[in-house]
Amino acid sequence: MKKQRKLGPLGKIYEEALLPPVRKPLMRRRFLSILKQGVPGGYDAVVDYDMSLSRITGPLAVPMIGYQHFSVAHLADGHERKLRKLRHQCKVDYDAVVLLTDSMLADARVLLPDAADKLVRLYNAIDIANIRTRAQQPLEPGVAPQGPFIVSVGRLEESQKDFASLLHAYARLAGQGIAEDLVIVGDGASRQHLEALAQSLGIASRVTFAGFQSNPHAWIGHARLLAFSSKMEGLPNVLLEGLAAGQVVVSTDCLTGPREILDDGRAGLLVPVGDVAGLAEAIDRGLHDEALRAALLAHAAHHIEQMGFGPTAQAFSALVDRLTRQAASPAGAAARA
Repeated sequence: MKKQRKLGPLGKIYEEALLPPVRKPLMRRRFLSILKQGVPGGYDAVVDYDMSLSRITGPLAVPMIGYQHFSVAHLADGHERKLRKLRHQCKVDYDAVVLLTDSMLADARVLLPDAADKLVRLYNAIDIANIRTRAQQPLEPGVAPQGPFIVSVGRLEESQKDFASLLHAYARLAGQGIAEDLVIVGDGASRQHLEALAQSLGIASRVTFAGFQSNPHAWIGHARLLAFSSKMEGLPNVLLEGLAAGQVVVSTDCLTGPREILDDGRAGLLVPVGDVAGLAEAIDRGLHDEALRAALLAHAAHHIEQMGFGPTAQAFSALVDRLTRQAASPAGAAARA
């Protein structure tokens, strides 16, 4: 209700002032009981994938690893309260904080110098072999266009994703006689707005809003190109999945993720955020320049291997091993007592 802005003044007082003193000790007690269950001797570490757990439990008796999914650079510009909270979490609550890209790690080390020794970079691991298998599966009959198509996959949320720029770019290409239709896979609060935009641009008959699809990899695999137009990201999985599926990728060069994933443009084409003309031109090149397509795909096939399960699993295991050994040391045990 708070996220949906449905809490009135009394609701906000209850949620922000009265509830936390009750919720935090209760959640902490319940979570500590979970840590003692399962494997003999209990669990050795906790992984918090959105850094929300410590806010309702506080520090725990075992090492805590938090994941920060977005760049923290923007927090320096008008988000001091959020930055203070993150500094406290990194310094007090978590034994390690994972950033998803090298650029995110560099930004965090500047803004969080007191916690620099806790910051590590781990890529999101993807199952490359499974994605390639799923990419070859057939599409649902009656939903996919009859002819060739470009695909874009993501949550339809314009505050971050900017499908509007993609629609404007596609309208330019449609006016130039492009053969491929556009398919947008995903759902979200901005869908009606985007459908209306497609209608106003005169491209509604060429754009398919496929909604949620249980196997988006098949749509990526059967397309002629994957287009990505976000304003801001962390490490966008859809780009990883596009490279794994052997697809030509065009992406905005947003903060953060795409440039690193696409290896400075060697594994996919990069265009400035919001550059409609540049996006249209890059899509056109990615579709019709066969030598460029071959070079991008060859480089991507090699580059994506570092983001598979193997390398990330090794790095993650090394991190957990280091933290659990530190926690078991006399100094670590005394600190958690």
